[in-house]
Amino acid sequence: MIRLIIIFLFIFQSSIYSQSFEGLITYSITHNYIDSSLKNKVMPSKLDFYISGELARIDQHTKIGIQTTIIDTLINKHILLIQLMDKKFGIIINEENDTNELEKITYTNDQKLFQNIICNKAIINNNNSTSVVYFTNEINNAYNINFKKLKGFPLYYEIISPDFISSYEVSKITKQAVDPMLFEIDKNTSIYTMKDFQSLMSQ
Repeated sequence: MIRLIIIFLFIFQSSIYSQSFEGLITYSITHNYIDSSLKNKVMPSKLDFYISGELARIDQHTKIGIQTTIIDTLINKHILLIQLMDKKFGIIINEENDTNELEKITYTNDQKLFQNIICNKAIINNNNSTSVVYFTNEINNAYNINFKKLKGFPLYYEIISPDFISSYEVSKITKQAVDPMLFEIDKNTSIYTMKDFQSLMSQ
């Protein structure tokens, strides 16, 4: 009986991902600074979101390089990849490290079109701040790492901090086969938990 349940779950998960989106979603990022002196701060200007099966890869582009996160939705594991000098590090991001844990989501009847996809509007109250999200159900919510309790995948969203508001808006959606190598982690990368990496950096 247990074996049948396991087989059913595997088939069910495979069915979900086989029906899901595969390709590249590109976001443009704008920043509204509460303190104008922070405008020269290095901030991401573009985000590329690759999706294939149960895997995803996020590349955030900044003036000094690209910050990459590899996501495995089946085991709920996120690894942030960074390079310091000639050393490569992977930091495991757990749910307790998630600064966007939701407190309250209010769904509205408002809709807006993003790249020919009708999206529904939600208002999110988090840590005494309010942000706007437009989401779709055409892309599997399992890839949604910022708003895990949202009933859909965001094509427009805001990240609010004390110093600035960052707005992410989809600028291009390309359905295409994604090279599996994009989700591979270099064998020379040292993997740490967030706690262990912070300890390493404090030495």
